[in-house]
Amino acid sequence: MFNFKEKEFLQTEQSGLDIIKNVENIVDNICKEGYSNLFFVGIGGTIAYAKQTESIVKSHSTLNLHVENAADLVALGNCHLNKDTIVIIESKSGDTKEIVDAVDYVHTLGAKVIGYIGNPESILSKKVDYVVNGNSGPYYFWFSASLRFMYNKGEFDDYEDFINNIQNLPAILCQVQKDADAKCEDYAEKYKDAPIQYFIGSGNLEGWAYCYAMCILEEMQWMRTKFVSGSNFFHGTLEVIDRDTSVILFVGEDNSRQIMNRVDNFVQKISANVTVFDTKDYSFDNIDEKYRGLISPFVMRAICQRISVHLEHKRRHPLAIRRYYRCLDY
Repeated sequence: MFNFKEKEFLQTEQSGLDIIKNVENIVDNICKEGYSNLFFVGIGGTIAYAKQTESIVKSHSTLNLHVENAADLVALGNCHLNKDTIVIIESKSGDTKEIVDAVDYVHTLGAKVIGYIGNPESILSKKVDYVVNGNSGPYYFWFSASLRFMYNKGEFDDYEDFINNIQNLPAILCQVQKDADAKCEDYAEKYKDAPIQYFIGSGNLEGWAYCYAMCILEEMQWMRTKFVSGSNFFHGTLEVIDRDTSVILFVGEDNSRQIMNRVDNFVQKISANVTVFDTKDYSFDNIDEKYRGLISPFVMRAICQRISVHLEHKRRHPLAIRRYYRCLDY
């Protein structure tokens, strides 16, 4: 496989698993002390990660949860935010401007903040009330935090079993990348210069479809894309799909799969350029069948990492290059 660093990949995934115990201790202590509600606060890719777990919380729990864009929260506020609120944030750099501003804002109201921060020496590592340092386990962070709050509320009794199951994820996701690689390369070769591409997802893959279209392909590859939720597709976007339109479907295994099946049925009749990435096409050895829907985001992210490797090479465009982001003052 081209540019596949298996040992590095396995270590990266394991580092995500390694933060879970710290997250559990933080959540357990908060639950003992008491809190009024939860706020997931992010910007760009971090709000996308938050929205994937929001989908799970909304459909499985009565937790009082609000998901806010960091810039919107500072500008507009939220009357549900109070001194007993627990805010959860993430920042790889540890100095994302909007997140720093949001943490400062919620602190003025007395709320406390759990932060998953990539740089332990950064300003956010020092500002948050509970810090989890790590650079490679965003899903492990968001999932363990969300599901632990649910577990402590008596709404996810399978928590321990689920955490035991995902100990197998590094090897499983490594195999997924191997199994998906040929398809990922074919997609990258065919659509590397497409004038625009529509990325569609739903349920707990809606956030990832948005993230991959905007935060990876637009930001890191300067490709023109548009994200559309599967539920909104039939209320506008369907009218601009034609024979030559590139449409990419991210299909998972939660209850929103029926929404994506409807989209798939339509676009296959209209466009000759439909690519479907479906988590159901991959085997998850040592993962209980009932958890397949929950871990769909982990699997789709692993697939997309291989797409990115091939796009980077075929477009001769390193993922780290930016024109404006953190290059200009804006």
